[in-house]
Amino acid sequence: MSPVRGSAHSKGRVSAPRTPPHRFLTLLSMELLVILAYPFTLEVGSRYDWFRLLVVMVLIAALYAALGRGRVTLVAFLLGTPAIVIRVANFGGHFQTLATTAVTLEIIFLGFVTVVFIWTVLSHPKVTADTLAGAIAAYLLVGITYGLAYGLIAQLSPSSFRSTVEPWRVIHPPDLFFFSFVTLTTVGYGDIIPWGDHARSLVILESVTGIMYTAVLIGRLVGLHIGRRVES
Repeated sequence: MSPVRGSAHSKGRVSAPRTPPHRFLTLLSMELLVILAYPFTLEVGSRYDWFRLLVVMVLIAALYAALGRGRVTLVAFLLGTPAIVIRVANFGGHFQTLATTAVTLEIIFLGFVTVVFIWTVLSHPKVTADTLAGAIAAYLLVGITYGLAYGLIAQLSPSSFRSTVEPWRVIHPPDLFFFSFVTLTTVGYGDIIPWGDHARSLVILESVTGIMYTAVLIGRLVGLHIGRRVES
């Protein structure tokens, strides 16, 4: 009778959802592809379409990295799927009036999964290759998310950003991705400056985010390393 009891107990047990393999490495690879493709997406027209396609691929990679998390996965799909569908439809000339809605959903979705990934990395008990990839991927995701937010602000208020080198130049979304990472790393080249009040407010938030992220991450990794040495 005991084997029967054991089998019944094992059947009633609910298995934990499995996380996909190399989830953070896949996301990191897509982010690096966007950064490397940046010089080829600066012009409008077909080149900008390629940039939008790369952003969609980052969204898909972020959805993949969010698999196997129960309710978190459900929320991620509810936020990310409509944005991806609208973006893909925009390539065919459909749902153009929903382009701003798609960008808003992308920002909310990427902001949500970025917080989840950062929490996953910081709460992981061991430092693994996937954890390190997740830390870098989350950092790059912060820059991409803020870049989309800057693009939304520029779309709603075209005079929010200006070029100090070429004042007549029109600032395109790929330029704002470069501006985002310059702000995130606090490099501050000064070739593009925030001119609008909302843009300046967001720049302050990103600067603080970049400083706090590296400080907290390094502190956490050092703490884990010391803890492993004490245990050994």
